[in-house]
Amino acid sequence: MKKYRIILFAFLVSLSGITFAQVQEVMLTQTKGAFTTESLTLAPGQYQFKIANENVPQDVGFVLVPKGKYDATDHIKEAYVKEMVSTGSSSMSSVVDLAPGEYEYFCPMNPTPKYTLKVMDKKMDVETIRLGQTPSEFTIKGLTVDAGSYQFDIANDGVENPVGFVLVPKGKYDAMDHIKAAYVKAPVANGDSGMTGVVDLKPGMYEYFCPLNNTPKYTITVN
Repeated sequence: MKKYRIILFAFLVSLSGITFAQVQEVMLTQTKGAFTTESLTLAPGQYQFKIANENVPQDVGFVLVPKGKYDATDHIKEAYVKEMVSTGSSSMSSVVDLAPGEYEYFCPMNPTPKYTLKVMDKKMDVETIRLGQTPSEFTIKGLTVDAGSYQFDIANDGVENPVGFVLVPKGKYDAMDHIKAAYVKAPVANGDSGMTGVVDLKPGMYEYFCPLNNTPKYTITVN
C-alpha cells in the first residue's frame, strides 16, 4: 500500500513507544475568483488546510464538501478557516479526517469555481501528483511519498512562457541525470496542464524544478 502526503508542514511524534497521528498541511492560495491549485489528490489521513488571500480585495474563506453536496448542512465544518482571510494574510482550518472518496472545495465569498479533491484508495497502482507553477516557483514546495509508481500533473498558473518539469536524484543536475519519464509530454502553456510519463520512484532523495520558469529546487523524499 502506498501513501501520498504533502509535507509543506507535517509532524510525527513518538514518545514512550506511543506514535501519535500525523497531521499534514495543505496550502491553498486564492486570487480574485479562483484558487491557484485547481485539483488535489491525497491519501486518506488527517489534514489542515492553510488558506492564503493573494490580492483578493475582500475577506475569503474555504468550504469543503462531499462531491455534489453543497448545502450548508453538508459542509465539513472542521475545514472552515478559524478566521476570515484578509488580503495578504492566511488562516488555518481545524484538523480534517479525510476518508477515501471525492470531495470539492471552493470559496463562496470570493466566489470561486468548485475544484475536485480526490482521496484515493491506497490500492491504486499509479498515483497522480499535481504540481502548480506560478512565476519562478512551484506552489507545493516539498513532498514525501512512499516508493511506487507516479505520474506528475504539471499546471501553469500564470507563467507567461511555457513551463516544464525536471526530476533528478538529489544533487545530480546534469541532463544525463534527468529522469526522462518525468518530463512532461509537451511544454505547458499558461492556463494549461500536462502529464509526465509513469515514474517508478525507489527509496531515496530526489529534487524537482523547472529550468524554463527558473524555480528553486524542491525535495522529494521517497520512503
